[in-house]
Order: sequence, then structure tokens, then C-alpha cells
Amino acid sequence: MGKLVTFDFDDTLTLPIKDAEGFWVSGGSVPNEKTIATMKEISARGHEIAIVTSRICTEGSKSRINMFVMEHELPVERDTMFTNKEWKADVLEEMGSVLHFDDDKEELERIEAKGISVVEVPHPPGPRR
Repeated sequence: MGKLVTFDFDDTLTLPIKDAEGFWVSGGSVPNEKTIATMKEISARGHEIAIVTSRICTEGSKSRINMFVMEHELPVERDTMFTNKEWKADVLEEMGSVLHFDDDKEELERIEAKGISVVEVPHPPGPRR
């Protein structure tokens, strides 16, 4: 088995959505096809894949993410890890992640400080909330 590679969920595996005022906001359900293709390529090279989200762990969140994983045939091998609004860096270090994909710059800086490689998943151009 290869090494563990982790992915954020909101705005990384999914795309953000525009609100009524034209701002990008989290919570979309449209798949980010580019990031998903990258995930599948990494898995095909023998690496283990996991989703780590800062969402609060609820039955609704678990169900939504599990349905998304099944619908898009994501090669996720572990249960989704919820950090309940805490920073991800310590969790990723404990899990043994060697590479993490995320859209949050501050999150990525904290993760990189732990010696974990990171890839920033950019948002579409335009204002964010």
C-alpha cells in the first residue's frame, strides 16, 4: 500500500456556489471534476485516500459526504474524519497524511508547518464570503 493522501470536502471535492449577491459561498454539491480526477489518479498509483473536513460531525454531514463518495465513485478507503471546526494539521499528522488538498490558505499553512505537503485547490475568480 502506498502512502495516505487526504482531501478536504467543501470547495475542494465540491465547487462553491454563488449567493444572491454574487459572492462565492461554501456548501455546493457540484463535483470539482479536476480534483476528483486527481484523487482517482493518486489512488490508481496505489496510495490510500481519505477525506478530512472541518465540518461538525452530524448524521446529515456523514450522509451527504457518503452519498457524494458513492455517487462519484471516489476511491476513499477510510471513514470521513470530521475535525468539528478545529484545525486539520494535528489530525492529519496523527493520521500519517503525506499530502493534503484543500482550498483554505490558512489551513494549508498550518498543515505545511507540520511537514505535510499541500496542494491549494483554487476558488473560481470573484468575491468570497
